[in-house]
Order: sequence, then C-alpha cells, then structure tokens
Amino acid sequence: MRLPPPVAGPDQTVLPVPGPVHADGRPKTLISGLRYARLLDDELRQLAGHAAHPNRTLAYPHVVLAHLLAFFTPVLTSLRKIEDAFEIPSLRKHVGTPRVPKSTLADAQRLFDPALLLPLIEQLKQRVTACPHDARLDEFTEKLIAVDGTFFAVAPRIAWALFQQTTKADSDRPIRKAHVRGHFHFDIRRGIPDFVTLTDGQAVEADQLKLALQADCFYIIDRGFENYHLLQDILNLNGHFVVRLRKTASLRVEENRPLTAADLAAGVRSDAAVRVGWRENSSPISQTLRCVTVAAENPDDEPLRLLTHRTDLPAALIALIYRHRWQIELFFRWLKCMAGFRHFFSESQQGMTLQIYVALIATLLLAVETGGKPSSYDYALMSLAVGGRASIEECLLVAARRRNRCRRDAARAKQRAAERAAAQKNFH
Repeated sequence: MRLPPPVAGPDQTVLPVPGPVHADGRPKTLISGLRYARLLDDELRQLAGHAAHPNRTLAYPHVVLAHLLAFFTPVLTSLRKIEDAFEIPSLRKHVGTPRVPKSTLADAQRLFDPALLLPLIEQLKQRVTACPHDARLDEFTEKLIAVDGTFFAVAPRIAWALFQQTTKADSDRPIRKAHVRGHFHFDIRRGIPDFVTLTDGQAVEADQLKLALQADCFYIIDRGFENYHLLQDILNLNGHFVVRLRKTASLRVEENRPLTAADLAAGVRSDAAVRVGWRENSSPISQTLRCVTVAAENPDDEPLRLLTHRTDLPAALIALIYRHRWQIELFFRWLKCMAGFRHFFSESQQGMTLQIYVALIATLLLAVETGGKPSSYDYALMSLAVGGRASIEECLLVAARRRNRCRRDAARAKQRAAERAAAQKNFH
C-alpha cells in the first residue's frame, strides 16, 4: 500500500494525509498487532508531506515503519536485509509500505529530519503510567530523572565521530576506532527513556546536560557530571540534584548532622553540611550543600559521597534515590543486549539519530502495551505480534502471566535472603 500524496490546504500548509479506512469508517492501521497503532497512524500520516518529491515513492512514514520492523526483527541487521524483506509482497501488505530499496532508504535517512518524530515520542510518553516502584519514591513531587551516556562503536571511516588512535603493545601499527555517544535521560518512576541526543564520542556529558535541562526536575547523576556550574544551572531552574562526588572533590565540613536508625540501616555513614571548592569564593555555588556518605554495595569498595542541596530529606532517602540511578544502566543493557541495538543503518548523524528515536518509539510502545518497563520476554512476544504471527491479545496475556511469575519469584528470593540474614544475625 502506497500512501497517497500530501494534500495542501488553502494556505499551502500540508494537511494530514487521508488513508484507507474500514467499512465502518475507522482508519486502517499501518502497523499490525499494536493496539495504539492508530496514534502512530495519525502522526505518521502527518509526516508524509515532509520532504515530499514527485519522484519519491518512499515517504517518511515508510522509513519509520522499516526501522520499527527491523527493531522487532533482530535478523534484519543491514539495509540489504531490510530491502530483501520488503521484496516480499505479503510483508509489504502486512506493514503497509512499498518496496524499500537499500540506496533509497540510505538516502532517506540522510534527508529526513529526526526532530519531526519528537511530537510522536511525547504523545507516547504521556500514555505511559508509572511502573511498579518503591513507594518511598512517591514522596518526591518532581520528575525523577537519571542521566548518563553510553557509547556505540561505529566504523572508523565516519569522519564526524571521534577517532581514537591506539597502538598494540606488540605492534607499532595504530588502530583507529570511532564512537558515538547517546546522552539519555531516564524517568525512574515510569521506567521509560525521557530524552536522548546523539553526539560524537568526544562530547562532554555535563555540557550536553546543560543544553537539555528542564525546570522542576530532580536529576540523579554520577561523578562524570560533577560540574559546579552545571549544578548551579539546575538550581537556577528550580531543579534538584543528587550527584556522586569524585575522590578529588574538595569539601569543607561546616556541621555534622545526626543520623537516625533508618539512616544507619540504609548504610549511611555520615551526613554533613558542607561548602564545595578549594577555597572561599572558588565555587559558583555560594549556598551550603549537603554531603551524605553511604556504604557501597561491595564492602571492599570505597563509600559513596553524595552531594545534594536538599536538606529537608532524610539521609536514607538520599541514598535510596541514588541507588535508583542504576535503572538507566539496566536500560542500556536492555537496549544493547536484549533488544539487540548494536548496529546503525546510517553513517550520518541525522540518520543515526532517526534510528535512536525509532528505538525509543518501539520501547515506549512496549511500555504502553504492557504497563511496565519492557523486558526481554515482552520484546520476544511483541516481536511475534508485530510480525503477524500472533494477536496482540494473546501476547499480552502471556506477558502478564510471565510478569506475575517474575514478581512472585523475586518476592520469594527476597524473603529467603531476609531469612538467611536473620539466621546469621541470630547465630552471631
């Protein structure tokens, strides 16, 4: 099915493209198997008029659908494999696209603006409800955002990516490597990615966060973001932060705060009001901050020093919120390992960003359908639904059963661990 050409209104603005409809007037979906595909339909049809050309049969929606199909079909790891897949008439009819030649798709990835997908991403984010989480996090009224970056290895011929010259110990021949970095924001309570931008591997994480700061957010960041100007920018936006300090960070303790039994149980070792910087007036932050020292998960590791401006929160809650920063690391594992996002189909920054945005759309669709953070089980089942090999209702039923089993197993494991800890305590 080829989308009809865009329709221009009286003011020459591009109107949504009318698509095929069922007998009762409902629009047919472009992606089979997803209940919320009508939302995608509406948004994708509005994209059909962008970068339109009389000689171009591959429109923006077709590019998005090809990427979505590749995301849910791990064997489609190259443009040639995508081209071969869309040579199958039944697949084209199922997905709703024309043929997708390799050269045409490569050209489209370079031409189409990925920013046009942001409204669709925002609409999907609004449909995602909070996933199961620690009830103590509900004490925060702000959006809890974990921020971190992850590298993707790319071919060393890509000029805009960072080139790293390294040499093996047993050879004088230099080895060229290139990386791009995805800068992600992750909504902890809802368990979904909130924002992403793609840069070369040399971009500074703190600078990228400065460009993407939002008001009234609580940022949970690691020591790579220890930048006092950045922290002051967060405060200027009425935001909040908890940041892990480097070993070299200089603090001047002004007052030690008492610890409660709950703080000690949470592994808190100290809680103090501090000033940052090597000397007076050396830091852009003039106000007194707070440093909470927490024992690491591994007893052999050094304690974590957490810096925040929130003096109203219990130290145990500061430790709890920072430990939830690990959720973004789990998301990276989900994206790279479980969903198999390891290879880009484009060498341009625009094309790579488009593919990252489509991966976010697919992840959000999974969260909308299942009502929780996507897992490898959800991904496998939804791949069957998108491929037309099972109905969405059947897949959701099996996914719900699997989630319940996982929760029961986790609860039992937690109970057994508590019983072992209590037994060891009584023994000693």
